[in-house]
Amino acid sequence: MQNFAKWLTRGCEFIAAMILAAIFLIFLLQIFARYTSKIAWLMPNEQISNWMLTVEPVGWTINLISLLWVWLIFFGCSFVVRERDHVKFDILYRALPEHLRRIAIIVVSLITIFVLLWSFLPTWDSIFGSRLMDLKKIQTLRMPITGDKIPIKWLFASYITLMIVVILRYAWNCFEVSIKGPPKNTIEEFSTTQKDDT
Repeated sequence: MQNFAKWLTRGCEFIAAMILAAIFLIFLLQIFARYTSKIAWLMPNEQISNWMLTVEPVGWTINLISLLWVWLIFFGCSFVVRERDHVKFDILYRALPEHLRRIAIIVVSLITIFVLLWSFLPTWDSIFGSRLMDLKKIQTLRMPITGDKIPIKWLFASYITLMIVVILRYAWNCFEVSIKGPPKNTIEEFSTTQKDDT
């Protein structure tokens, strides 16, 4: 199971890195297309200078960057960012004894699961069931194979992915905490290793 989890984590990190690389390359293309004709006079070669004068700004880059950025944020929060990487206000939680910490984690996890499950169908319906989301298109982006304009719903579909993964993550969290107890914080791990060393 741990090997599968490591493989899945590495794969998700690779996908996130590729999305970020694509955003960067598209951004460079946008800058190149926007300013090439303005600096064409600097080129000593007349053929290159004439070619640079014909380059026009590319309109689809900003929309594709926006689409990829939204997907990167939600995909990264779903699969790449670990629980301990999130900012937490856990002063009260750390003051609790271990058995109450276990209960607190389970209660918070169940509340999160309930809220996401309760809002899942309305969210799904507003993204995939809405005629407006089908009619409204991202004007400058087209599907590579069909050539159709991309509906705006695919911009918001990344949130559905986040909801599903967070529900599964917190369900697993409930199961793991109920069996193993609450995870140790950094200070507890440090003091445990110090005792083991002595």
